[in-house]
Amino acid sequence: MKNKTDFSYPNEDYVTLVKDFYSDINGAESFGPVKEWESDNWSCSSTCSRGKVLEKAGFGIIHIAGGTVYQKPGSLKLFETLAYPANPRIPGFIFVVNLNETEDLGRMVVYLIDLIIQDGKSHDEEKNIISAAVKRVCDKHGRNLEERYALEPGRFLAGNAAECGIMNFFKEHDIPFLDDLIKASLPAYREILKIKKNEQPQKEDYEEMYRSRARIVEWIILEDVGIKITRGNAIPLEIIESYGFPPVVKY
Repeated sequence: MKNKTDFSYPNEDYVTLVKDFYSDINGAESFGPVKEWESDNWSCSSTCSRGKVLEKAGFGIIHIAGGTVYQKPGSLKLFETLAYPANPRIPGFIFVVNLNETEDLGRMVVYLIDLIIQDGKSHDEEKNIISAAVKRVCDKHGRNLEERYALEPGRFLAGNAAECGIMNFFKEHDIPFLDDLIKASLPAYREILKIKKNEQPQKEDYEEMYRSRARIVEWIILEDVGIKITRGNAIPLEIIESYGFPPVVKY
């Protein structure tokens, strides 16, 4: 199809991997219907789980075939998932990967795994769990853990990212390493949900959560590079909103 790329990565298996993960947490009945959109040179689909543990956990796939990527003619395939726990004292989870190709840069993989801090606290224990999972995979593949985060500190998700995972740029030969990272990070996040399930939030925790969620929405709309790419290809914001925006924002 001309509105889909021929990229084999990100793997379609990621849909099953993440859906099974959320189903184990929220229940198989927690998923709404799959939503789909398409145009001449792009296509998108998204799915969302809503439950007592994860208030919203959505994921989506976007293809841009022969469009504009980083203000250059190019193509892109993206898989993205964000999970927002109902308990503000439990960090959320984000995984983003895209393979893009432009004439000047060739093929490049953008890859991110991180926690989303909802209550403004330090959450060192949870950060260490994700960092340890990333380190094990880096050690297995002979990678330097210190080079894992390429973003400017304090900017991503309006400063609500924990910056404990990995964010960097890779090539296709790195895919086995990247596959191992997500397969190690999901169980690590499951461990966080398990050990923090009895946390008792207070009123101020909810207030901070809604404040941070509002900042995340503003950041996505105004600063996120991915949104700039979708806008450059006339992809509606409602697609990103369907799986990626926080479930509730209060002012």
